[in-house]
Amino acid sequence: MLCLAPCLIAVLLPSPAAESALAQSSLVYALHKPRGVLSAVGESRARTLTDLMVGAGVVPLAGHAGRLDKETSGLMLITNHSTLLRAVIGQAPVLAEFGGSPVPKRYTLLLAGAHAPERLASLSKPIEITRGGLKPCDGATVLTATAFRDERLATEFHLLGRDDTRRVEAERAALRERRAACRSRASGEPIAAFVPEGGWLTRVELEISQGRHHQIRRLCRRADLKLRHLERTRIGPIELGDLPPGRVRPLDREERRALYSHCLPRVSALISRGSELRVSL
Repeated sequence: MLCLAPCLIAVLLPSPAAESALAQSSLVYALHKPRGVLSAVGESRARTLTDLMVGAGVVPLAGHAGRLDKETSGLMLITNHSTLLRAVIGQAPVLAEFGGSPVPKRYTLLLAGAHAPERLASLSKPIEITRGGLKPCDGATVLTATAFRDERLATEFHLLGRDDTRRVEAERAALRERRAACRSRASGEPIAAFVPEGGWLTRVELEISQGRHHQIRRLCRRADLKLRHLERTRIGPIELGDLPPGRVRPLDREERRALYSHCLPRVSALISRGSELRVSL
């Protein structure tokens, strides 16, 4: 693996003018990674991002920002513009060179049980991650937390975020059939099926700025919270919206402008200046 010092990375970066030309011809896609798919490209026994792009009729690209673990679903950005990619993942020399800001990522968590806001306070405290050496890591910013009761969701949470619709429906039907058929071993009479936490769940929306290895899962384990499902819903100004799991779409003009303005403002300014000049001519 090639490792470059921050000062050398800065020296090797193209000029904003060169980057603006690359940006105008670049491809940038939003992809909804389903649960069970690897955040990888190329051939594998498991499904990968390449499989999703081919299935969507998109030419597979190797560059992806916002890696998600296999059991996490949600938004990823795919691009052939390497400098944009490096800015999105937060490489400090790139952000400094082009005037960019770190890109926050927003997630929705489904937790087992009903939790008051004070129970979630430790999610905001820093944590140290030892993978690849000791690395201090910021906590998360909790935006909203809502407790609710849903017995079906409490037993079917593992079906969330998947795109294998037929299999999901078959598993859901089997689960509900087993729950309906629960009977007492002693009397043979029907009994209520066991529902974890009495069907209580808490939906939490939070934001992180770093996105270290399994950061949110580690924060939940530290707080002794049972994480049932994790989905990324936003990367900087780009939202997942109603894009179904497994689908891919190109960013529209406004989304591209917002993303470049956040990550590479000096490149974005040159693109805007060039557009204004063409209009005036």
